[in-house]
Amino acid sequence: MWQASYPFFEWHNTSWLGTQISNSIWMFPFIETIHILAMAVMFGNLLLLNLRLVGLGMTKQSLPELAKTLMPFVNWSLVIMLISGYAMFSSEALKDYANDGFKFKMASLFLVLVFQYTIYRAILKKEDGQRSTAFSGTVAALNLVLWFCVGAGGRAIGFV
Repeated sequence: MWQASYPFFEWHNTSWLGTQISNSIWMFPFIETIHILAMAVMFGNLLLLNLRLVGLGMTKQSLPELAKTLMPFVNWSLVIMLISGYAMFSSEALKDYANDGFKFKMASLFLVLVFQYTIYRAILKKEDGQRSTAFSGTVAALNLVLWFCVGAGGRAIGFV
């Protein structure tokens, strides 16, 4: 099945955007810097939410209030990472086609996005008395582990 996607990767590799980035000395590092900065903003806000989810910080503010404040930063950071990630992908799509780190990152990204915008989103809307401590801890840990897998997969792309 993966072999059937080769034309998709080949098209992106030869696209105008991919060609412009791969022919430039500074565009890929600049885009990667934006990608990493957005990742830091997203991860910092998710860490605050996850710590609050398990009752380890910012307890003067309810979880739904905190989520309402922080989730826009998470969502915009994610949008920036998806756009910058696509730009980096388009410049080396054929390399990514054969890269197990890329495959792992994309599988992890799919899982974390489904998790974050279903279960995680639902639990962030509940007040402290409406959710179990064990379930909250499990959700917070799973959120961090899944995002760590995405980051580890991204890091592995350069080494696999």
